[in-house]
Amino acid sequence: MAEPKTTRKKTTRRTTKKNDGPVMLKSFNPRTGKVIREIPAHSPAEVADVVANARKVAPEWAAIPVEGRVRMMRQVRHNIYRLQDRLVDVISAETGKTPFESLSLDVMGSLIMFYSFEKIAPKALRPKRFGPFDAPFLPKALVGLNSRVEYRPFGVVGCITPWNYPLWNTFAASVPALFAGNAIVIKPSEVTPGVGEMLKEIFEPLPSGVVSVVQGGGDIGAALVDAPCDKISFIGSPTTGRKICAAAAEHLTPVVMELGGVDSAIVLDDADLDYVTSGTLWSAFFNCGQTCSSLERIYVSDKIADEFRDAFAAKLAQVNQGDEIGSLTFKPQLSLVERQVNDALDKGASLLGGGPGAGKDNKDGSLWFAPTALENVSEDMDVVRNESFGPLVTISRFSDDDDAVHRANGEAVNLTASVWSGDKKRAEYVGSRLRAGVVSINNHGVNAGAAWAPWGGVGESGFGRLNGEEGLREFTVPTHVARSMMGQVKQPFWYPYDEPSETMIRGVNKLLGSPDLGERFKGFFEIAQNMSKALKNKL
Repeated sequence: MAEPKTTRKKTTRRTTKKNDGPVMLKSFNPRTGKVIREIPAHSPAEVADVVANARKVAPEWAAIPVEGRVRMMRQVRHNIYRLQDRLVDVISAETGKTPFESLSLDVMGSLIMFYSFEKIAPKALRPKRFGPFDAPFLPKALVGLNSRVEYRPFGVVGCITPWNYPLWNTFAASVPALFAGNAIVIKPSEVTPGVGEMLKEIFEPLPSGVVSVVQGGGDIGAALVDAPCDKISFIGSPTTGRKICAAAAEHLTPVVMELGGVDSAIVLDDADLDYVTSGTLWSAFFNCGQTCSSLERIYVSDKIADEFRDAFAAKLAQVNQGDEIGSLTFKPQLSLVERQVNDALDKGASLLGGGPGAGKDNKDGSLWFAPTALENVSEDMDVVRNESFGPLVTISRFSDDDDAVHRANGEAVNLTASVWSGDKKRAEYVGSRLRAGVVSINNHGVNAGAAWAPWGGVGESGFGRLNGEEGLREFTVPTHVARSMMGQVKQPFWYPYDEPSETMIRGVNKLLGSPDLGERFKGFFEIAQNMSKALKNKL
């Protein structure tokens, strides 16, 4: 296990006074504007105590073989299934998403994740031994070591998670850390505290203290980083991610970050129009566009752009706001989407569908915005360069494949990107030139649900990986454990540094480094002639 962090940097943070009651978090329904209930938040001082307790429990959890952890995590998966109807109700009420999306994206996605890790973890976390075909025999013999790598947990992982998928994203940030043998402390979004409370019930099958939940706003997230934890797992915005990185750097705490993007799709001229318009429509607007991998930029070949435009607009008009596309969840996102649309229209963009005044009216604080498609956009518009995280997509035309790749890579950052085409080889080639953490062909947006494969971004869309073997090992310290191949025979490079030792080392260098075959043979004989002399003189 990694060396635990036991010291905390002294900081001054705003805390609730002792004679005050706890800060209350409002559970708010964005479809209606009504407050559902209030949930008490933790104080920063309590967060430090929670992390300290998790640190005591972590060695016990790590000591359980991975197969034993898998059996207990399987019970958590069964718990999610048993609680699915309540989860759908709470998720839908707090996020404004449709019950269908709560059931499919949050609940089903979570079950897929758990099931996948149960299958992957025993193999991915098994110590790796370097046999004769894994490491060259000669270097192994010369160094004198038999080696293996053990994947040891960090200790305590702090998981700071967002509101858009309050169940699935929480698990994405935390479940691989649990399978890897870490204790975790989850700070769910203060926007969805009701789901945060249900996490405690979901994780009940695990030993006490292995999973803890601390509720609150930014000060609680800061306290979690400052506790400090041994690693931080964060899913959220680049702005918050930078703050967390800066705070974590004070303790040299490693972080993994998934930060979203302005994802793009390239629609080539040989794409099936019916298929691609249906696929890109859903990829742009599922979860009301509040998805880190939702489609925000569509680039369509000039050759089919008019047909694509008409078909996309016709299908957009058939999507039901309310039953199929829910409300926004967070009030600042509504303001951002409104601002981006107005900025684009002021600069010459035109509406293909939706826009201000379309769809449901907002009253009593509800957060509705109609699914909106813009065309005739330009790079100087905020909507092209910056993430909307809402029901908003832009459609642009390109002249050739090079132009499409250049714009997809250059106008904004991709977390994921996609290519839509009837020609597999052409699509694969275009996809190979896209800069993104995930590239998909004839699909978009569901890649995060592929829990058996790595998930993460590049550049400003994040770093590190969740999901798959890479995601499990992200929460481990790869520890090289080495044993002498020659028992307790002294090493030729120990003291003293005499002439036979130097001649033998020079022979090794000839054998491994010389381009001349004859010189390499000479090196071999120098090793053989001087090895026993060098070993005989060692202290």
